Amino acid sequence: MLVCKGYCKTKYKEFLGDLSLKYNGQKRCGVCDVYLKWNGIKCPCCKSILHVRPRHSRAKTKYYERESVQWI
Repeated sequence: MLVCKGYCKTKYKEFLGDLSLKYNGQKRCGVCDVYLKWNGIKCPCCKSILHVRPRHSRAKTKYYERESVQWI
């Protein structure tokens, strides 16, 4: 069971602005409910897999245009 230990909200959190958090290179942890600037695949706090790509189609098209990848 994955549980937030609180490290992410104090030690690893880095606020880079409100607008387009995922375009700033931040990843979202669904368990801790926080955006992190982290190079790893898993959250340093709870070890769950971080969300990298946007979920909605409008945000996905912007994301893939920025990455120069065609989204179908």
